[in-house]
This record gives sequence, C-alpha cells and structure tokens, in this order.
Amino acid sequence: MTLVKNIMIGITIGGGMILPGVSGGVLAVIFGIYEKMLDSVANFFKDIKKNSLFLGPIIIGLIIGVLLFGKILFFLFDNYEMQAKYTFMGLILGGVPTLFKEIEKKGNEKPKTLILLISFIISIALFVLGKEKLNIDFSNQLDSGLISFGLLFLTGFLFISGKIIPGISSSFLLMLIGMYQFLLNVLNNPFGLPKNEYMQFIPFSLGVVVGAAILIKMIRYLLKNKFSATYSAIIGFVIGSISAIYPGITFDFHGIISIILFALGIIVSYFISLTTSKKH
Repeated sequence: MTLVKNIMIGITIGGGMILPGVSGGVLAVIFGIYEKMLDSVANFFKDIKKNSLFLGPIIIGLIIGVLLFGKILFFLFDNYEMQAKYTFMGLILGGVPTLFKEIEKKGNEKPKTLILLISFIISIALFVLGKEKLNIDFSNQLDSGLISFGLLFLTGFLFISGKIIPGISSSFLLMLIGMYQFLLNVLNNPFGLPKNEYMQFIPFSLGVVVGAAILIKMIRYLLKNKFSATYSAIIGFVIGSISAIYPGITFDFHGIISIILFALGIIVSYFISLTTSKKH
C-alpha cells in the first residue's frame, strides 16, 4: 500500500513540477515526505537499500508524471484550465493544517507569525515580478565566454532552488531572467539540440548539482536547529504559491465544477498528509 501511495504521490509531484506556477516542493511538503526526501538524498550512500526503497517509488512516479502524464496535464490545462488549477489549489491548501500541527509536534512551539508573513509576501512578490517580466534576459548574452558560463551556472542554481525550496516556482524564476524558453527547448528536444546548446547544458547542470548540494544541506540544518522558524517560512511560501495559479472564479457550470474539484483536492490532500504525519 505504501509503495502504491508513494508512486501516486510521485506522479502528482511530477505533474506539478512541469506546470508553470505549481511547485513540486510544495506538494512534497503537503504530502509529508519533504523532510524524508531531503534526508534520503543527503544520506543515500549511508543506507542505499533503505533510501532506495523510499526514493524508488517516488522517482518512478515522478517519471510517470513528467513523461507519460505530461501531455495529458498540458491538455487539461489548455482545455480545462480553471478546473485543473482549482484541483491543484485544493491539493496544496488541504495539507496546510497538518503543517501547523508539525510545528507544535516537532518544534514544540507556535508558528512564527512574522516569518510566515515575510515568506508569504516574498512568494507573492516573485509571482508579481514573474508576471510583469523584468527587463533581464540572460539568453541574449550566451556565447562561449566566461560570462555565459556564469549565467548558465546561475540559471541551473535558480532552477534547482525552485525545485527544493517549497513555494518557489522554477518556471517563474527562469522567466525573471529570460531563460524559461531555454529550459523548454532542452525538455522538448533533449536528443536533437545543436552542439553549442549541448555545451551550454554543462554549466547549467553544474549549477543544478552545486545548488542541490548547498540547499539540501542548508535546509536540513535549518529544519534540525530552527524547525519552527523554518516550517513557518515554508507555510508562508506554500500559501503564497496559490497566487501563481489562481485563475479567478466564475459561478457558471465550469466554476461550480472547479469548486467541487477544489473541495475534493483539499479532502484528499488533508487525509494523505494526516496519515503520513502520523507515521513520523
């Protein structure tokens, strides 16, 4: 049962990762596997069998979510955008009550209201900046020089930041620096890129690896030593991430279906996060 559940969670996270505005990190937090994922990745070689049994089903689900259900999800977002977004909004919000309980249970404190508010505002600000699109465009400065290497490294670092830090969307971070199209080109045609674009992928990948190593270590330290403050910040980012996918509301047939799916998403997410939390 745990195997199937982790695969389904992986599929949901994988789907969320490829859709603009939806953070895979948020869904990992909501489903109660965020901390365990960080620990398993950081300590993978200390207990390969145990960590493989946990990460394996999630990775399988991620691959299914990205590769097999990617086109289905894009179809749903193109044709039933409001319904799809309200479903994800429900999945995100449904796990928030459990996050507050985690602070009281593990942190033995109340949520840090000021920290929560600040992270919420930062999340909203990133969405606004992403929507307005600042006049920053790394893609016009890519050549074979050192500056290009640095910009691609930073792109990789920002990309993985959006995957690891809950509530921060990689797509919006890359839109801010004009590199979202670069990533789409790589994902849509990974085996047919020109030679120069393959070379550009090297510093990008280095940025991803270095960023993952630094951020995983940093967040694990904060969770271990400043649990209440860190989780309060995560909750702020999680709630703020809703602004990135909120499509508005109507009260016609589509709007009513969206509200029903929103409610179902909350119920499903709440019970999954609750059962996962009880096991820790």
